[in-house]
Amino acid sequence: MAQDIEWSLRAPKEERVVCQGAVSFDAAGGSGAPMMYPAPNLAGFLAAVITHGVLVESTKKGQKDKLQQEADKVLSPYQEVLSGYAAKELMQRGVDKATTGRTRKLLDSSDGDATGWLVESSPVFSLTQDQSAIVLDNSIAIYAPADHASAAYKNVVRVISKPKSAGDLPDFWIAGGGEKLKDESAGLLAESLDIALKQAAGDDASDANAHKTFRYLEGSTERMERGQLVSERCDRVVLKTLRGWLMSVPARQPAAGCAEKVSSATK
Repeated sequence: MAQDIEWSLRAPKEERVVCQGAVSFDAAGGSGAPMMYPAPNLAGFLAAVITHGVLVESTKKGQKDKLQQEADKVLSPYQEVLSGYAAKELMQRGVDKATTGRTRKLLDSSDGDATGWLVESSPVFSLTQDQSAIVLDNSIAIYAPADHASAAYKNVVRVISKPKSAGDLPDFWIAGGGEKLKDESAGLLAESLDIALKQAAGDDASDANAHKTFRYLEGSTERMERGQLVSERCDRVVLKTLRGWLMSVPARQPAAGCAEKVSSATK
């Protein structure tokens, strides 16, 4: 069981937290128009196909780079906070907020003295264009206690924050030296670590659940994802996507029994 394990998180080598503007790359897929391949034989035909593929991918990359540069403009009000947000600070906050495991600690990137399970994490944060939510994409590798050389579990975990409704969102996020932004990002990191550790420990019965379409909010935008339910809480739903990745999204409505808990707690 995940609650019984002892684990350590290795701090990344990067000095600063990685953050970007959220962007959709749907427009970078090309026109989809058919391409003619003038080639006299099979070898020439294959060469033409490969050349076309390289050109298309190069064009798509250029388009994606431009879209990302444009999306990153949303970070302009936050540059001072982000430039001083050390990755090690984020990791320590995340470890402190995590709930999985009997004991947990943060290791330096060069520290090889890990006991129990070892976790490596590469978080990338994205701020939605309406600035109301933060999205974390975290690539996680977990090593079993007896073997820190090869990962026993690897996956990508996406965690989306609940949209904020403050009147002035930049002021909301950067007030007090960016404490709200730091606290929210650390909470997303902790959520991703808890999810991955439970998966690595075998605390997952989602394969027995039917695939269905989940609707959720990413900022003010409604998204859809096809997958299997892993777990749900009053405010959050965890699912396994068709790719096998994991997602934790804000619940559109409270899970069964939550309304009763809220009403009884207010009496």
